[in-house]
Amino acid sequence: MRRASCLLLSLLASPALAELTVSSTADGFKAVLLDSLPTAPANGSVPGFCSLVLDDPVTPAGQTVQALGWQITAELPFGTLTAVSFAGRVTPATSGTCELLDGNVGLFDGDRLVALIYGTSLDEPLIGQIRPFGSDALRILSGDILPGSMADIRLEGETLTVTAPAAEEPVCGGQAIIARIEGLPIDEARQNLVASGWSPVQGLSEDRSLGWARELAGMGLPELQECSGTGFGFCLFSYDHPAARLNVVTAGELGEDGSLPAVVRSWAECRSEG
Repeated sequence: MRRASCLLLSLLASPALAELTVSSTADGFKAVLLDSLPTAPANGSVPGFCSLVLDDPVTPAGQTVQALGWQITAELPFGTLTAVSFAGRVTPATSGTCELLDGNVGLFDGDRLVALIYGTSLDEPLIGQIRPFGSDALRILSGDILPGSMADIRLEGETLTVTAPAAEEPVCGGQAIIARIEGLPIDEARQNLVASGWSPVQGLSEDRSLGWARELAGMGLPELQECSGTGFGFCLFSYDHPAARLNVVTAGELGEDGSLPAVVRSWAECRSEG
């Protein structure tokens, strides 16, 4: 029988907030109205090795969560609310990375908790961090060593909903669209990006000091900019659009079967309109 989250076991019934309704259609996630946050798990964590943990939260919401012993990973404005992602356990992993467990997202009015989003399985790192998604949503990233997209949080009026990750992400005020490329081999991701209006940016051969990086660039991927020779074997690829430059990062080297490394993250650098 799957164990429930230690936070779930500690939840206190919250009086219904007439002005807000919450729900989740994303597998493995629950959203509830809540006005009282319990203290962090007794086994706690030592966050010094984890760069994802914020030592000094700046919002009243983040400071409230930290005071209860939780480890803050992000605090973002969300409509009239503040969204805070936090974890109960932080464990060290390879190459200076960390895994986040007992993760949650709290929605606050000032320093007052009004709703909570959590994963329903204790030992699955479903929630590690949140980031802005488009102009009006948040994306939940997992607590894995290499975080992946897990769900989106949307707030329409007084209705908050957790949904499966959207297939496309609008960036730069909707001037460009990033197709869903996470987890895809870089050649497949490239096809999706080109179809969405992105153009590969030629890399410089002198920046590719590793032999396998030069080999990878020669496999129809001239937009490879550089690769790391240690750790996860990250490689950076660049794509251009009238509205932005897109950076795409893969992890791992070429597979023995000829498989190409997969995309682990991407971000857009928007161009100023002026």
